[in-house]
Amino acid sequence: MPDRFTGRIAATLFFAVMIMVVGQSCLFVILPPIGRQIGLAEYQIGMVMSVHGLVMLFTGPLSGAASDAWGRRRVIVFGSALAALSILAFGFIVDAGLSAAITGFTVMLLLMASRTVFAVGAGAVTPGAMALAADLSARENRLKAMSLLAAATSTGAMLGPSSAAFFSGLGLAAPFYVIGGFALLAVAAGRFVLPVTRTGGARAARGMIHLLKGRVLRVSLASLCFMCGNFGIFSVLGFFVQDHFGLDASAAARWMGLGLMGAAGMNVLVQWAIIGRWRMNPRAMIAVGTICTVASYVGAYMAAQPWLFVAAVMLNGFGQGFVNPALQTALSLSVGAADQGRIAGLSTATQAMAFLVAPVSSAVLYGLNAPTPFIVGVILIALGGVVVPARREPATSEA
Repeated sequence: MPDRFTGRIAATLFFAVMIMVVGQSCLFVILPPIGRQIGLAEYQIGMVMSVHGLVMLFTGPLSGAASDAWGRRRVIVFGSALAALSILAFGFIVDAGLSAAITGFTVMLLLMASRTVFAVGAGAVTPGAMALAADLSARENRLKAMSLLAAATSTGAMLGPSSAAFFSGLGLAAPFYVIGGFALLAVAAGRFVLPVTRTGGARAARGMIHLLKGRVLRVSLASLCFMCGNFGIFSVLGFFVQDHFGLDASAAARWMGLGLMGAAGMNVLVQWAIIGRWRMNPRAMIAVGTICTVASYVGAYMAAQPWLFVAAVMLNGFGQGFVNPALQTALSLSVGAADQGRIAGLSTATQAMAFLVAPVSSAVLYGLNAPTPFIVGVILIALGGVVVPARREPATSEA
């Protein structure tokens, strides 16, 4: 199949996926102070933030299947529109809460409802974009297409917190209005730039259980292990850096923020400067990335100075920059054209599952014994690096 993944299409998908990640990652910076000013308890703020992963666990596969049946562009545009409206609504709710027009439990319910709608929208854009990239890219260029979407995720993770901090100077709700406006641009771009592609037709009626066997099952398990290990350790790194170096909360946040920004930057560097120029085998990328990721966590735990901790976290971004697109590519190449939507939905659900399970489990383990989440996480990451089968299995035709 010839490669039809043009620059305009690539830029549109990049922008759409990036805005979805910005819409989620901005909460980590801006929601805690907003919640406290409105009068929400910490657990209520946590519920508002965690509903995203719970909803995407179910909507990701459904949206992937919908893109097979109804078309990629329709699902991406619909999801972007839902996300845009939900982000703008979130801003209105925040303003109403800050002005005491609504208070307490009502604010929390409305914020959770807004994030639920956002998760439905984002849960449609991500698998739709992955499936469309797979539809339009030739097999030999699939890794490059998936790396572009991985770079969009990393860029969004980097821009979300920084944009929230920057625009909050205009008011605590201002970041949501700005991000919502950009999400509306993603709607327009998707409608007028993305092509209408053929879908799987009758073959698309196959369910998710049909896909979960053989190579797809092994790559999905590898992804789950890798993401659980990473999400689990990352969720306690903020506690660790404060305890390990004896820092106050403000200093710990600065060092942690510096490390996260550096990791996101290294991740983007890998996507653009290395994967984008060099042809690499996905299994080799998984091996290199797994080694770097494990080494990064060992280095972070043994760091004698905060700047060494930051360097180790940056190495983590470098390693994940190899593993994540390689796993996405392995999944995409494991099925044919008729199942690209479902496989993208499966990938989204796997990430949501890891996000739901790993942080809570690691927090409990860290409270019992600080080294335990690091040990468990490293074992899971290493296991994920060897689960992908060594031999190349033939994919379904028309992949």
